[in-house]
Amino acid sequence: MRPRPVYRPRMVRTGYLAALSATLLVSSAAIATAQPDPGVGGSEVELDEDPAPATGDETGGEEDPDAPLIGDAPAATGPTAPAQKKTGYPIAEVERPITLPDFTSEVRLDLRLFPDPLDAEFGLRARYGITRQAQIGVRYSIGGFYEDGKPNAGDDKATFNTGKSVALEFQFLVQDWIAPRVTVPMYVDPFAIGMTLGGQMKFKILDKLALVGFEDVVGFRLNEKFLPDLDSERYNEGAADAVAINEITSKGFLRFDGGVVYQAKPNLAVGGRFGVTFNDFSDNDAATSLRLQVQHTPKSMIDVIGQLGWLALDDNNTFHIGAALAVRI
Repeated sequence: MRPRPVYRPRMVRTGYLAALSATLLVSSAAIATAQPDPGVGGSEVELDEDPAPATGDETGGEEDPDAPLIGDAPAATGPTAPAQKKTGYPIAEVERPITLPDFTSEVRLDLRLFPDPLDAEFGLRARYGITRQAQIGVRYSIGGFYEDGKPNAGDDKATFNTGKSVALEFQFLVQDWIAPRVTVPMYVDPFAIGMTLGGQMKFKILDKLALVGFEDVVGFRLNEKFLPDLDSERYNEGAADAVAINEITSKGFLRFDGGVVYQAKPNLAVGGRFGVTFNDFSDNDAATSLRLQVQHTPKSMIDVIGQLGWLALDDNNTFHIGAALAVRI
């Protein structure tokens, strides 16, 4: 392998460098002589003023208000919109408002079971918060599984009977602790219609205790048939059969019902209700009711409810247990 050649610069002659230096000196003198003398026949050269500094950065570029800050550059000090405050539906029952927040919906499925005689009633209800105060709702009796006594069903055979009652509701929050409600229940065949008025109340007296009650104070029929029951298809069928044979049916009821709710844990509430109902607006047929309830809220949008009670304490046939599932969206 050949060794890499070494570059050796050529020697520059001394005479050549001297000649080049002399030439540069003569040229510089000639250029200086050609310049005009300001004091002799010449005019002073007027320079333009420096342009005004451009607004923006030091380079003269225009400032970009959306450019990111670099290092310790100061942030904008102008007015800014307040941050949106996040709110949510309370998990604790005693903290909840009577009506739903605006644009909030709730769907609830109910089951009531009467052991003797066997009667399993299913119901569906939904409500929607139009505003913080105004709320609309609808209820439907899905039906009941019971012995209806009809010849085609047999004497000792329970069957499912499709519900025929539906209701529309409207509720308005007057104060944080009371919200009057009007309900219009209807039955399909035969057509029957009524109205129920109440002043639902929830009054918090302690951190974990609230007074509740008075959802349905008075109910009355609006035609000559009967006042539909939204919780019992068995009752409605009996009333419809009575109308078919021209029997006298109840004109309505007057009810005073109230109780307490205690928040045992943030997601667990227990309560009890006691009431007196005057059927057909007569004190001769008053029924004393009692209901106990446990409500568990595993998530803020779900309630699981268990109940037991008597529609009339002096009638063991009115003893029932119940369960419900409510979901909010």
